Amino acid sequence: MTREECLFCDGHLDTTLRAHLASIGTKVDAIPRDQFMNAQVEEVIEHILSEMIVEPLVIYEDRAEMEQRETKIDVSEWRDRNPFGDRGPIYVAGVSVSVSIPFTGDSSLWKLRPNQWQTIYPHARVLAGRSQSNGHIQIDLAQPADETKERFKQRLDEELKTIRFYVQSQNQQVNSFNANLRGQILAVVNARRDRLKKHEGLNDFLGIPLKRKEGVPAIEPVKIERKLVRPLPPTPKSGYKPEPGITDEDYSYILSVIRHEGRTFETTPKTFAVHEEEALRDILLAHLNGHYKGDATGEAFRRSGKTDIRIEDGNRAAFVAECKVWKGQKELSQAIDQLLGYLTWRDCKAAIIIFNKHNARFSRVIETIPTVLAAHRFFKRRIDVKEAGEWQFDMTSGEDVGRHVRVHVFAFNLFVG
Repeated sequence: MTREECLFCDGHLDTTLRAHLASIGTKVDAIPRDQFMNAQVEEVIEHILSEMIVEPLVIYEDRAEMEQRETKIDVSEWRDRNPFGDRGPIYVAGVSVSVSIPFTGDSSLWKLRPNQWQTIYPHARVLAGRSQSNGHIQIDLAQPADETKERFKQRLDEELKTIRFYVQSQNQQVNSFNANLRGQILAVVNARRDRLKKHEGLNDFLGIPLKRKEGVPAIEPVKIERKLVRPLPPTPKSGYKPEPGITDEDYSYILSVIRHEGRTFETTPKTFAVHEEEALRDILLAHLNGHYKGDATGEAFRRSGKTDIRIEDGNRAAFVAECKVWKGQKELSQAIDQLLGYLTWRDCKAAIIIFNKHNARFSRVIETIPTVLAAHRFFKRRIDVKEAGEWQFDMTSGEDVGRHVRVHVFAFNLFVG
């Protein structure tokens, strides 16, 4: 056996993982400043995580293939075949077997020794595929032709047993490393953001002072689990500039108020189904302003257009809600276009509130809505939401793909048969 065929013996996995972890700072600092500050923290984390995650080795023994051929074997080192120690080579007829087993995972791991190891190492040739994350290992065995077939099986079983031990030991370390990676990246990302803010005297999130009215019953906000894609968003056309916005906490509370009122509509549909979009909007608007107060002008939420509810500052919006009666996919797509066409701040929050008044098969409406959103040209990702009849998406602004619009969609059934 050659040194190249010795597995798990050319380096220490622990040392390699430590060096890999130390590279996080370099990767984070390499992101251009405007792109870094424009991206959401979770987007940066996903971007770095996609480069840092280590794919553990998995071998697929059930897909193994074997090749057998005749050969000549030098038995000069076999004591039972050369009892007098004659100088070789001494060749006899033999049989060689090559067992090829596919694997997935980072092929460089085949050379690294885990913390738990044995005094013996397995031997195989690593044949990487087109990428570094798949390929085959080839175990080559040879013995004189007069040896038993059971001897082949015994040697193969011993080799595979040792390989399994090392792979399992590695996987424990690699899985632990991957589990802690997100927290390590988050710390580095936050540290850079803090440095940039402190150095430039900026405050990325100025925030609109949405003041909760005293005495209003609390509505438990929904915990939203994000599921983000890996690429970073492009830098806005005008570069990164700190802009106002509403906090995630206020956004969750606003959504909870809409949810509460919409479900109230559903419990007494005859009362509300007589209203058109504009009247339904005004009812929701009144309830929202019952929970929040604005500045000296009074209302935090204002009418804008026929069906809009907006929070504005100057000519830009930080929150936009569209109220629509369900009339089919085309009108929903147009509503999305309208919503994403507004002049918005960098981190706009939005809602589309759909009322079903005319369709007896509400289940079809429920099936159609997320399909329309996911097919939109400005769709970025869908975020998991646990509430029935609700969906949440990250979209890009129609005016600048470097700007984000988070869209939460509600569907309330006001159909009266």
